[in-house]
Amino acid sequence: MATRPTSLRQLYIAELPRLYAFAYDMSGARDEAHRFLSELVDQTNDEAAELLAAPIPADALLGAFARHLEKELGRRAEQSFQILDNVLRSDITRPIDINARGIDGDPRRIHLLLWELKRTCLTAVMGCLPPSVRLSFILTDILGYSPADAADLLDIKESAYRVRLTRARKRLEDYLTPRCFHVDRQNPCNCEGRLGIAFDAKFVTPPPHALDTPAEEIDSEPPRRDMAALYRSLPRVALSEGEVAELIGRVSA
Repeated sequence: MATRPTSLRQLYIAELPRLYAFAYDMSGARDEAHRFLSELVDQTNDEAAELLAAPIPADALLGAFARHLEKELGRRAEQSFQILDNVLRSDITRPIDINARGIDGDPRRIHLLLWELKRTCLTAVMGCLPPSVRLSFILTDILGYSPADAADLLDIKESAYRVRLTRARKRLEDYLTPRCFHVDRQNPCNCEGRLGIAFDAKFVTPPPHALDTPAEEIDSEPPRRDMAALYRSLPRVALSEGEVAELIGRVSA
């Protein structure tokens, strides 16, 4: 059983990895996730007593963050499935050029970029959902909260939450099932064939570190037709040691 935190700083030390990954899934960008997390720290510095007195402080903190993100991201999706198709699928697949700028003859960079593309692409697909709908999928199908518990975190009715969740699952399944190689090996869109296109379009850039890049090859896992299982299999983004120290330093002692 986890030890109950006795200070806001202790709570953040335990929860920063989950909160950062959550913010990335919601925003689709590392810098945005860091910005939102910084805002949360500033917001909750004056709410320490209330958070620590909650039945489950970690859930209270996540709930506060979820409500903040839903408000900040608005009601509309940042992009559409059509825009995503235009960026990645308007051109035919092409083999990876190991001498391309950014790879520069180093095969280790291909490994990093392929994992970054897989994570970036699937997260961008979630970004085509309205934030409230996206939020339901992340809370239940990635983080594992029941609809009832997730609705409590958001302070909404469970029936309304279930409608959002059903929409999220259907739209992700409808989009990915006929396209993504990680769902069906017969599908045309695979990371190796799209890497050059994504790199040229600046859709994917080299990650700032390799802390969240698995050692395994990108296609070492079997296809996953279940959207929840597919997204849970993605490696969660991680903060660098310097970013952790900077954020914890902002938390009231």
